[in-house]
Amino acid sequence: MSSIRKYYENKFRKYPDVVDLLTFRQMMGGISDSFARLLIHEDRVQHIFIKPHYWIFKRSIIDYLLSEDYINRRLKVRV
Repeated sequence: MSSIRKYYENKFRKYPDVVDLLTFRQMMGGISDSFARLLIHEDRVQHIFIKPHYWIFKRSIIDYLLSEDYINRRLKVRV
């Protein structure tokens, strides 16, 4: 396991394994609702939809933070 993955797992340890859209946005450093939904609709993060809510898996958020897409967008997580 990479040290960067361990860093994010430690940083997000207080969060449950599945989070709602608002918590996802907070974990991603306060991204907008529209950008969070874009990531979901583009399947950048693994999620489930139980009407009317999206539920995002914490491990998928970490996977996204380690992805090329995240690096290319030059986003910064501020938690």
